[in-house]
Amino acid sequence: MSSSLPGRSALVSVITPAYNVAPWVGEAVDSVRRQTEGRFEYVVIDDGSTDDTAEIVRAHAALDPRIRLISTVNAGSGAARNLGIVESSAPFVAFLDGDDRWHPDFLRRHLDAMQTLDGPVGATFCHTRVMLENGRVVGPRWQPAGPCDMDRFLAENNPTHNGSSLLLRRSCFDEVGLFDTGLASAVDQEMWLRIGTRSSTPLFWGMRRYLVDMRLMRRGSISSDRGARYEALDRLLGEYAPMMTRLPSGLAYVQPAVFAYRDGFDDVAGRWADVALTAGSARLARNRWGQALLAWHRSGPAGRARMRATRNGLRAGIYSGASRAAALLA
Repeated sequence: MSSSLPGRSALVSVITPAYNVAPWVGEAVDSVRRQTEGRFEYVVIDDGSTDDTAEIVRAHAALDPRIRLISTVNAGSGAARNLGIVESSAPFVAFLDGDDRWHPDFLRRHLDAMQTLDGPVGATFCHTRVMLENGRVVGPRWQPAGPCDMDRFLAENNPTHNGSSLLLRRSCFDEVGLFDTGLASAVDQEMWLRIGTRSSTPLFWGMRRYLVDMRLMRRGSISSDRGARYEALDRLLGEYAPMMTRLPSGLAYVQPAVFAYRDGFDDVAGRWADVALTAGSARLARNRWGQALLAWHRSGPAGRARMRATRNGLRAGIYSGASRAAALLA
C-alpha cells in the first residue's frame, strides 16, 4: 500500500460526515487507510456527535497523518460535506459515510477511470453491495454501467444509489456550488442533478465493479425517514424532470412511484404514477419497473395492502435469516 503525507501531493480529498456512528466509524476509517492508492487527504467532520464518534476517529488519526478530525455543531450531512470541501484542496473529491466502507481498490479504480475516459466526465461511480447493521454483506444492488447523462440519471432513479460510491472533480463544486443545506433528505441526489445540468463536466460514468459496502437502514439513519425523502424528491422531480430531452419526462417518476407505493405513501405515489403514465402504458410494460408500477397502480387500496404485506413479510424473512446466519458464523 502506498502512502502520502497530506498536502499538495494529495490527488483525492476524502470526506466523511459523521454523526453518532461510533459502532461503525472505525471500520469506515480503516477502509480508507487500507486504500492501495495512498495519495489522499482524509477529513472527518464530526457533526456534533453525542456518542464516542470523535474519540474513535481521533485515535485513528494519531496513527495516520493523512487523517484530520474537525468537530462542529450538528448541522446535517450537507453542511458537514460542505465544511469538508472547504477544508480540503485535492483536485478530486470522494465522500464516505461514517457507517459505510470501501474496497481497498476504490480510489485506484476510480482514478484510473477518470484518467482514461473520454468526454466531459465529472464523476465516476461504482457498484454497491448492501450489508446489515452488523456488517454482514447480504447482496449486491443492481446499477447501470457506462455513461449516464441526466435523462438516464433521472429515468433510472439516481444510479449512483449512495454518496459513498463516487469520485468527483473538485471543479464541479467550483462551478455549481456546495450542497443544499435546506434539504432534509436527498441532499446528495440534488447535488448530482445540479452537476449534471449546470457544470461543464455533466456526465456520470458507472463502473462494473463492486467497491463499496453500504449499511442498510441502520437505526437513526437519515435515509430511514421515508416521508422526508419523498417530500425532497417531489421537489427535485418537479425541477429537473422537465429538463429531460432524449426520454419522456414521465419516466423519471416510475421508480419513485413504485417505492412510495411499497412504503404506503399512496397519495404521493398515485400522483407520481399519473405523471409516469404520460410516458405511455405500452412503454412502461416493456421493463420490470414499469410493470411493477402498473401492478401497484391498478391494484387499488385493498390490493396494494395485500401486496405490501406480502413483500414486507418476505423482506423480514430474508433479513432475519441473514442475521441468524451471520450470528452463527460469528
